[in-house]
Amino acid sequence: MAGTQATYTGCLYERNGKWQMRINHYENGQRKAETKSTKLPVKGNKKKAQAMLNDWLEELNTQGTSFAEIGFYEYLLEWLESYKHSVENITYAGYKDIITRYVSGQREAPIPLKELTPMHIQALYNRHIDQGLSPNTVLKLHANVRKALQHAYQIDMLPTNPADKVMLPKKKRFTGGFYDERQIVQLLELAKGEAMYPAILLTAFYGLRRSEVLGLKWDAVDFSNGVIHIRNTVVEYQRVVEEKEQTKTKASYRTLPLAKEIADYLRQLQRTQQENREFFGDGYIENDFVCKRENGEPFIPNYITSRFLKIIRNHGLPEIRFHDLRHSAASLLLANGFSLKEIQEYLGHGDISTTANIYSHLLFESKQNMADRMDNLLRMG
Repeated sequence: MAGTQATYTGCLYERNGKWQMRINHYENGQRKAETKSTKLPVKGNKKKAQAMLNDWLEELNTQGTSFAEIGFYEYLLEWLESYKHSVENITYAGYKDIITRYVSGQREAPIPLKELTPMHIQALYNRHIDQGLSPNTVLKLHANVRKALQHAYQIDMLPTNPADKVMLPKKKRFTGGFYDERQIVQLLELAKGEAMYPAILLTAFYGLRRSEVLGLKWDAVDFSNGVIHIRNTVVEYQRVVEEKEQTKTKASYRTLPLAKEIADYLRQLQRTQQENREFFGDGYIENDFVCKRENGEPFIPNYITSRFLKIIRNHGLPEIRFHDLRHSAASLLLANGFSLKEIQEYLGHGDISTTANIYSHLLFESKQNMADRMDNLLRMG
């Protein structure tokens, strides 16, 4: 930035039940921030609060401010800081990772934001595609770039959103692997000595998401009524477990039956954890998580992913992801005659179309079995 010119961006965030406005800008190379309350209750007033923020930005931006000095990449970083207070930490971290990883090269040939064109963005995407970046990752990058530039358009930093006029690669459909019944039984037998065995068992049995199985707490295990409540999740932020008292979607909040063998195992696990608590004494990390290390330390989600891969490689099992245990549970349910609607509710999908799209390859196998049976039934002569 040259001289005393400043470039303003802003965001809304909630505080004490009311919308707050935050303005960020660079001045002489230094980031500065200012906040102001809209005094509007959060409920039902987001559009009014956004209008107040836009008015404030317009007022600041018409006071002789020039946008000539801010570059495309610099603006994206500024937008990230403004957006940080509007999303969860894990979401912010994901946005920051993809922008810094795939747009930082713009520093080598800075493009002033006001000169940014669709061709600049197209060239960025094409370069990454030519270098082997997957279409799905390019689409994630585009979603972030477009969102950031839409904000610039809304506050009159740009006359249009140039990201609206680029050609995007077609999304590549990913089909996860899965284990059959024999392989699941083999995995459970081989993994019994692992600290993460409870997570493997519960994921394979109930088709839980990684965030759900690691977020499962003992107060959600109702031995008296024979059910498990899926209501808490955990995510990883800067290599620390961050707990969330909510599931991915409303449908993800569900109650599942506590099968007898699972109940017996969990009762034994409780006793083992109490023994560990006594053994480690003051060194034991107190928490209510079901799946954790012997000293009580919660598992880092990415550790579960990497350790699971090592386990199956060490034992020569077919290579799948930890998340594919969820697909394996769905496969077993489908193979045993359960409907898509039943599987949807068991897995906690918000929409049955999600279940159908994910498991269409399994549905085709069922159709093949139906066709083979019809062939036998209608065989002539």
